[in-house]
Amino acid sequence: MSANPATSGASPYDATPRTQVRQVRDALLREFDGLIDVEDLANKSAADREQAFLSRALAALTVRDLTGCDSAAAAEAVIDGRDDIGIDAVAIDKNASHLWLIQSKWSDSGKGKFAVADALKFIEGLRCIDARRFDRFNVRFQNLADQVTAVLSHRGSKITLVPTVMRTDPLAADVVQRLSDAQEEFNQFGNILDQRIYLARDIWEVVRNDFAEPSIRLTARMQDWIRITEPYEAFQGIVSVADIAEWYDNHEDRLFDRNIRKSLGITQVNQGLIDTLTADPHNFWFFNNGITVLCDTVDPEYFQRGARRSPVTLTLDGASVVNGAQTVHAIHRAFRKDPEAVAEGYVTVRVISLRNCPAGFADAVTTATNTQNRVERRDFVALDPVQRRIKQDFLLSLQKTYTVQRGEPEPSAENGCSVEVAAIALACAHRNSDLAVRAKLGADLLWEDGSQGAYHLLFNVQDQPSAYQIWRSVLVLREVDATLRRTAKDRQARAEAIVERGNRLIAHIAFQHLDLDGIDEPDTDWDAILAQVPKVVERATDWLVHHVDAEFKKQLVSSTLAEPEPCRTLAGLVLRDLQSGAPVPDLPQEYRPVKSAPRQRRRNAVPTLVDANRLAEGTPLTFRAIGQSERDALAAWLAADPSRGAATWVNQRVRPLLWAADGKRYSPSGLVQKMWQLAEWSKAPVAAQGPARWCDAEGKSLWRLALDTRNEHDLGDLDEDA
Repeated sequence: MSANPATSGASPYDATPRTQVRQVRDALLREFDGLIDVEDLANKSAADREQAFLSRALAALTVRDLTGCDSAAAAEAVIDGRDDIGIDAVAIDKNASHLWLIQSKWSDSGKGKFAVADALKFIEGLRCIDARRFDRFNVRFQNLADQVTAVLSHRGSKITLVPTVMRTDPLAADVVQRLSDAQEEFNQFGNILDQRIYLARDIWEVVRNDFAEPSIRLTARMQDWIRITEPYEAFQGIVSVADIAEWYDNHEDRLFDRNIRKSLGITQVNQGLIDTLTADPHNFWFFNNGITVLCDTVDPEYFQRGARRSPVTLTLDGASVVNGAQTVHAIHRAFRKDPEAVAEGYVTVRVISLRNCPAGFADAVTTATNTQNRVERRDFVALDPVQRRIKQDFLLSLQKTYTVQRGEPEPSAENGCSVEVAAIALACAHRNSDLAVRAKLGADLLWEDGSQGAYHLLFNVQDQPSAYQIWRSVLVLREVDATLRRTAKDRQARAEAIVERGNRLIAHIAFQHLDLDGIDEPDTDWDAILAQVPKVVERATDWLVHHVDAEFKKQLVSSTLAEPEPCRTLAGLVLRDLQSGAPVPDLPQEYRPVKSAPRQRRRNAVPTLVDANRLAEGTPLTFRAIGQSERDALAAWLAADPSRGAATWVNQRVRPLLWAADGKRYSPSGLVQKMWQLAEWSKAPVAAQGPARWCDAEGKSLWRLALDTRNEHDLGDLDEDA
């Protein structure tokens, strides 16, 4: 979304200068490698060739920004080299009425130099062009000479001098004076010459905007409206739900970019909205709190000015729904279900224009208006400028996705991660083992603010983690988890419980033992680091089991590994032994798996989870087929409608799954059997192990979660089918 005029300028969401330079450098290499002519640089050193390439690519990037052409055409506009007379690129608009002369200076440190001599050389090149002395220029300029002549012959044409310098500080005053003197001289008989300066921030914004989504324009046809003009402009009135459904049809979840969360899918609250709209649309307005929209500008078109009862059509530029995401989503689903009936419903819409609003006002409105569905501390993380910078850093530095809002789809493992995954990884990587303990007890504990709160320690604005640090921490944590899963078959009894309860502590120990000094450096060979993880984890696991038994034999595993103090002691002991290289102790015989007869099944998974309140109301669940035959039988059917593989948890013993496909409740096994039936799987088994197929965001099945609960509270064995 485009920048909000009320908050643009020195934006709190900008990257640091060092990060800006790196991101621009990466973009130049990515966009212009193979397009920029560098044949004349063959005799230079590799380092000098790269610096010259980056300077030329910077000129091409400027051309692309000024003219809107593609990268290949921009590269053709570069004339840098011998006999360029201070001009590195020549850009011409499509009407041959505007000529831009660009001189670019690259700097890896962000301290590019543009001295008085550079300005005078630049002006000399301008004079040669004005005098049509094209023969003084190199062959690259000669290829553009006819186009330059066309501009100079065009009545009313303009010329702009464009210094593009990778530096954070403004150009020196005497340099600016030389450019201004040339402008005054050329403009004695008309406004012909001007100047435009690109510095590091401007260049970085060009790169950032390459990735930016276009802003959203909405139309709201409002009845029974009121208008407020002071201190900020706002409208409130009623809008047909058909218009709201059209908003979502056109823009989907991008509507909620400024919100603290995306649509949460089918929850009991949202299903109630859908039911009201389809069964009794006239009452929907009475039962709903309405929708709040922020926009950069609002343009009203009155049907009959001054008649309050007559409609007004509002055009909202840079619009975002900041409260009512669940309402919008429910309206859209209901409209798809029964458009004729739903079209009779109306909803209150409040529109606030951010023009002339102070910085931070949009976030304040978003925070204050979110109350209808349960709002968690994790939701307000989406408003933190640090998270917006990290999201931007992921995109520009890694070309990966970083999701912040609750309800956003989790990126695939190779394409990115969510803020929750990032927080857990950073908690395990932190030198303080207490944070790993909190991560194990629940991700909710990681959003606690305050000077000693986990969120402040992990995402401190004064020491903000970079995209490289976060992503590489996530990769290490994933490798730790993969190793623990792979070696799980080698443990049983108390050893199994220790590793299950201590997996985040093991990750913390692995992070502390590995050499992560280069975690922030783009050129670090991270694959080499990841290759060390399995061995470290295996050794750390055996040492942890040994020390838990040696130091806390008489204590429950669950309580030992849930308390910060014993975990600090254990982490210190294991790290000492890892660093000493001492041989790993053998596990006691009773900790090694042996074949045994199946235990009698006693307790169902659902009552176990409900009694322990293990899952929060509304927790999203995803269907996971078991076995290749089931995957093959259901793949096409699930792909045809993603909602078929989604449900949310209702904390009740009877039918605890609210299926996204139809908004009805089922038991886990009952829903699986219904899905088999609808998918027309003729070879489906007689019985379905439903709890084994419905999984939370971490990939743990209901049956696994119930088994963990049983182990923690000694509740007896589980029935896998229920």
